[in-house]
Order: sequence, then structure tokens, then C-alpha cells
Amino acid sequence: MFSQTEEGLIQIESSPQIEKLVARKISYNKTHINKLPNYRIQIFYGSENGAIRNQNKFRELFPGTSCSLEYDSPNWKVKVGYYKTRLEADKQLHEIRLTFGDAIVLEPKKH
Repeated sequence: MFSQTEEGLIQIESSPQIEKLVARKISYNKTHINKLPNYRIQIFYGSENGAIRNQNKFRELFPGTSCSLEYDSPNWKVKVGYYKTRLEADKQLHEIRLTFGDAIVLEPKKH
């Protein structure tokens, strides 16, 4: 229920059930939100030396974005970022491709 006071402030009154539900959702998000699968961007796939060079270059150009090396025999991968949505990943991909033209968005792994 909404009510307006004389000062122009709006006061929202809700039932205890709604307040409990909101509290449960906040609690759930605190324990589960970081465990959800994320989109990543792969900027390199190939030799170990190439992977290290690309990782160093990426860290220099994008210092605030996570960057990791993975070995998938016989090649190395450089993966960057953690994006909750495909839209977020695609926006970053556009900027990353200016330097790393072969970059691709990777779908989250299904568990």
C-alpha cells in the first residue's frame, strides 16, 4: 500500500510475507550469485609463448580485467573477464577485438 505525506515523501507498507521473501532472496544472492556460470572471452588459442605474450599484452591494456591461462593439450588458451550476461560479454568483446581480432565469447559451462 502506498501513502503520501504532506512533505511529498512516499511511504511504502508491505506485508510481513513480502519482507520475508525479500530477505530470503538477499540471503540466497549472497551465497549463490558468484557460483553461477559466467561468460568468458577467449583472446588466444595456440602455443605457450604466444599465450604468455597475449596475456601480458592484455594485462597491460586492460589492467582491471581478470586474465587466465589454461592448457588444453596441445594448446594454450587465454581467457579473460567474467560476464553475467551475453550482452555484457559482447560489449566488452567489441573493445577487445580492436587489439585481439580473433577473440570470441565462450558460453558458460553447463553443470
